[in-house]
Amino acid sequence: MSKKHVIWVIIYLVLVLGSLLTVGGLTYKVDPFIHFHEPDTAHYFYKLENQRSLNYGIIEHFDYSGLITGTSMVENFKASEAEEAFGCKFIKVCSSGATFKESNEYLETALADNDDLRIIIRGLDMDMFFDDSERMREDLGEYPTYLYDDNDFNDVKYLFNGDVFFSYVYPMIKERSKDSFEPGITSFDDYSNWMGGWVFGKNVLYPDGVTVREATEGAGITEEEKNIILENITQNVTGIAEEYPDTTFYYFITPYSIQWWQNKRDYGYLNKQIEAEKLIIEEILKHKNIKLYSFNCLSDITTDLNNYKDSIHYGEWVNSMMIKYMSEDKCLLTYDNYESYLTEEKDLYYNYDYAQLNDQEDYENDRFMEVLFNEKINGVEPLHIDFNDTELVTIQNAEVVEDQYNGADGLLCTGCIGRPSESDISVSDYLRDTGYIGFKFSVDDIGEYKNLIFYGKKAADHGQLTVYIYDSNGNVMAERTETYPNLDNEWHQYLIDVSQLEGGATIIFNGGYIDNSGNADSQYVFSDITLY
Repeated sequence: MSKKHVIWVIIYLVLVLGSLLTVGGLTYKVDPFIHFHEPDTAHYFYKLENQRSLNYGIIEHFDYSGLITGTSMVENFKASEAEEAFGCKFIKVCSSGATFKESNEYLETALADNDDLRIIIRGLDMDMFFDDSERMREDLGEYPTYLYDDNDFNDVKYLFNGDVFFSYVYPMIKERSKDSFEPGITSFDDYSNWMGGWVFGKNVLYPDGVTVREATEGAGITEEEKNIILENITQNVTGIAEEYPDTTFYYFITPYSIQWWQNKRDYGYLNKQIEAEKLIIEEILKHKNIKLYSFNCLSDITTDLNNYKDSIHYGEWVNSMMIKYMSEDKCLLTYDNYESYLTEEKDLYYNYDYAQLNDQEDYENDRFMEVLFNEKINGVEPLHIDFNDTELVTIQNAEVVEDQYNGADGLLCTGCIGRPSESDISVSDYLRDTGYIGFKFSVDDIGEYKNLIFYGKKAADHGQLTVYIYDSNGNVMAERTETYPNLDNEWHQYLIDVSQLEGGATIIFNGGYIDNSGNADSQYVFSDITLY
C-alpha cells in the first residue's frame, strides 16, 4: 500500500472514530431514554413516549415512593391524582399489552433499586388470567434489553445507535434553537395517556345494534387451567408482595365493559371467568400487604358504554374514580365479602337485559362522562339552572318554554340584538353592557366546577348560540359560539371547560343574532343547563 493510501486510510479512520465519539458523546449527554443519568430538564425537553426504552430509566433515575404500573388499563391514571390521594410522590411506568410477568419485572427492578418505595398501584387484566407465567409480548416488538441489563459493554447498542441519534438526540438538540423552546419533561399525568382522538359509546361498540343471544354458562375451569392460573399469580402477582412485606400493593381487577361480559355469557365462558377470578381472589387475600379492589359490580360504570372506546378500554375519568375509591378503600375485597361479590357479579352479567343497550344514549360529546364523574370524584354537587329561579337567573328578551330537550324546560330566544353590524363594540362587550337575548346567571366561585354543559338548537333563520363567561371585572374567561350556517335544527350538546377558571363569574347565554342585520324572526333554544 502506498504512503498516499495509508494517509487516506488514517484520515478515514479518524473521521469514523470522530463521528462515533461525537454521536456517542451527544447520546450520553442528552440521554433521551434516561439510561445513564437523570434527565437534563434545564437544557432539553424529554418527550416520554417509548415505554419499553424509557421505563427502566425512569425507575432508576427518579425520586418516588409510589409507582403505577400495568397495561393500557392504567395508562390514563394521573400521577398527580395519586399523589393527592395517597400523599407521596408517584411515577407511572406502563407497557401497553404487558403480561403479568412483564409488569412484575418492573416491580422487581423498582423495589430492588428504591428502598423508599411504599405504594404500588397495579391493574390485573381479566384477559390475562389464563396466561402462562412466562409469557412475554414479543409480538409487540424487540425488547431493548441492553437498556436494562447489567452488562455495561452492550451499552454501545444505545450510544452508537443511528435511530436513537437521528430520531431522538438530534431533534432534542435542534429544538433548543427555537424561540418558543422551553426545557422540561412530559408529566406522569400525560405519559402513556391515550385519550386523545378516540370515540366512545354505543355507536362504536355496537354500530349495528345489540344482538341478544341465549345465555350459556358453560363449563368451569379445568385442573390444568387452575394450575396455570395459580402459577402465574404466585410467580407474577403475589410473590413480589411476600418478598417486600413493608410495601403496600394496591391491585385492582380491570373493569371491562358490558360488551366484554356479554361475549363471555353468549359463548359459554362466564363460569370459567368467574371461577378463575375466585381462585385469584382467594390466593391474593392470603397476603396482608395486598389490597385487592374490584369495580365490576358498579353497573353505572360497566354498563354505560359512554365510558368505553371498545369492549375493555375505559376513559380516564374511570381511572380518576378508581384512584379516589382505592384511597378510601371503597370496593375493597375481603374474606367477608368476596363470595357475595362474585355472586352479585355473576348475576349481573348473566341476567342483564342486554337488549336495553340499544336504547342507551350515545353522548355527542364524549367528555360528558367525565363531567358526570366530577360529583363522584370531587363531591361537588352540580348546579342545575332553573329558568324560573328569579334569584339566580335574569332573563332578557326571551321566554321559558316547556318540554324541550328530554322534557326539560327551555328558553326560546327570538330576534337579533341591537348592535350595529359595523360597530366597533365587540359582541362580548355589548352583551355584558347593553343587552342580550337570553339569560345570565352568576356564581361566587366557578373554581368549584369543572365543566358547563348545555343543550341547544337553532329553531329558525339566524338563531345561533353565543355564550360568554366573564370574571368579576367583566373580562372574558371562556366562550362558546356557533354561527347559524353551521347549525341544523337538531338538539346538540355543548361543553365548556371551566376547570382552570377561578373566582366569581357571570355567564351570559345569548340566542339572538349578534347584530341588527339578522332576521327579526330568528330563534334559538337553550335547555338542560348544568355546571358540573
